[in-house]
Amino acid sequence: MKPTKFAHYLNKYFTTYLPSIGGHSPATVDSYRYAFMMFLSYMEECGVDADLLDIHHLTRQNVLGLLDWLQTSRNNSIATRNQRQAAINSFVRYLMYEFPDGLPEFQQILSLPVKKAPKKEVPYLKTDEVKTLFEQIRKTTVSDVRDFAILTLLYTTGIRVSELINIKVKDISLGKPATLLVHGKGQKSRYVPLTVPAIAALQDHIARSGLDGAHYLSSWLFINHMRNQFTRQGINYIVKKYFDKAKIEGNRISADRFSPHIMRNLPQNKIQTFRVKLSNQGCSGSRKFGFLSM
Repeated sequence: MKPTKFAHYLNKYFTTYLPSIGGHSPATVDSYRYAFMMFLSYMEECGVDADLLDIHHLTRQNVLGLLDWLQTSRNNSIATRNQRQAAINSFVRYLMYEFPDGLPEFQQILSLPVKKAPKKEVPYLKTDEVKTLFEQIRKTTVSDVRDFAILTLLYTTGIRVSELINIKVKDISLGKPATLLVHGKGQKSRYVPLTVPAIAALQDHIARSGLDGAHYLSSWLFINHMRNQFTRQGINYIVKKYFDKAKIEGNRISADRFSPHIMRNLPQNKIQTFRVKLSNQGCSGSRKFGFLSM
């Protein structure tokens, strides 16, 4: 069976345009791919099989129906709905140059407004709650020391879990000033300063894990019990394990639900600004960073 134009151009969009021309990260490509999996499922419920779906099915009415279906039938949040809409819009902009005769309908799709979500109170841990959390780690085994370093980095640097699991040993510089090279979203990298507690935790972890040899520079900084790179689910499991222990310890943590992302949300009165004196490194000037000290 000959593929439809929709199938042909969707394949080109994912295999060529997004990774090569658009320069999008694998995580973004996966997110966009899932959006179209949802579109195919929705259209099948509307009576159009995936192998029959074509360009003319990509209409304002069908896209609006998809977005409503995501919220009502799949109980997706407004944020998720907007992410799926962004993926559809990206593909539509790509098609505009392939099918200029479809511009009127494509413009109708792009004119759909992004749904506004009510602002939620940002949860965060208080200083004594963070102390309780760290007290649950005994630091007696190699895994304990690793877990302590993981929580310390999350707390003191505010990096994402996706950034944490992609750190390699060579990304750490413990000289003055001590920094961490973080590979963030959109294939953008940045240097993050390391606090004294973070430096100590990393030194302990590297020494106890045997990662202090030059031949380990390209190794993952944190690996799981299978000696593989951590997944986001693995980090979530570790953090939740200590959170649950802390909850049992006299219920001294007020949050009912916990995720590593909460550790990125810092109370404003605890954010400090410090200057890294580059003059000590043979450079002039200084650089400002915000961080939460322990």
